[in-house]
Amino acid sequence: MTKTKAELTPYEQQRLENIERNRQLLAEFNLREARVALQDTPAVSKNLESVKITTKTRKRIEKPKAPKPVLQSRKSSRLRGLDPAPIQIDTDNNIDIPKHENGQSVIHGLIEEELWDGKLLKADEYFDEETRQRAIRTDGHFSGWINPELVEKYQFEASAADAWEKNGGGKFSYKDPLGTGKKRSGGRSNARAVAQAMFKKNPNMYFYRHNEPGVEQWTGDWTEEEKTIFLELARKHGCGDKWGVFASYIPHRVGYQCSNFYRSELLPSGLIFDSNYEYTPSGKPIYIGSHRSHS
Repeated sequence: MTKTKAELTPYEQQRLENIERNRQLLAEFNLREARVALQDTPAVSKNLESVKITTKTRKRIEKPKAPKPVLQSRKSSRLRGLDPAPIQIDTDNNIDIPKHENGQSVIHGLIEEELWDGKLLKADEYFDEETRQRAIRTDGHFSGWINPELVEKYQFEASAADAWEKNGGGKFSYKDPLGTGKKRSGGRSNARAVAQAMFKKNPNMYFYRHNEPGVEQWTGDWTEEEKTIFLELARKHGCGDKWGVFASYIPHRVGYQCSNFYRSELLPSGLIFDSNYEYTPSGKPIYIGSHRSHS
């Protein structure tokens, strides 16, 4: 089957013109290989009046490949021509971090995580003046005891020490959380079941995993009312540990929920400043206090 010039596609016409041009160039160089190749290549008339297009030829026609994307390498602030953060170190090796007019550290929002040098910021360095003024400040300890309404209702003892001693006593350990003097052998104990058995003896352990008997535990987002109770309690008695007895003031919530809400919502928002936490440049609170008191 042959095609006339009018029947050829623009791509086929261009291809034949390229073949003719290459043939002439190779002939001018007088290469033996070119001559051999040209012997196997049918001469193409300049007027392109008729050309035989075979099925094999069509199969060799390939679509042009798309160029590969050029990936840009990551560059530091110095290579990108950015000025370094205006941080100075005095003679006592203290870091002086300048503040904007609104009181916010110049580091806030300036340092990229991948370029972060690992140094943490105190809450007063990370948050602006307005946040610092309204924040509740705590040393990470709850100084209160069980909700007085529950103390009266269930006749709890007046303190944690009294509750422990008057309900069997003994020495607490992770292998013997009930203080029975009998250490468990092998395996892991059911923390929820152990906590339930400590209702009167260790109320902090009980309320960390359980609500008041008969009260449903809520899950999901906290309500504004619950948030208000939390903040008022933190302002009055502090917060940061003893999450079980802390939770006894918030119906439908248990201790570990209070702890999670504290670390995921209240600390990042600057509503509470805890001296045991410092912040990454992106605002993530990192615990830097004693692990013993934290646990």
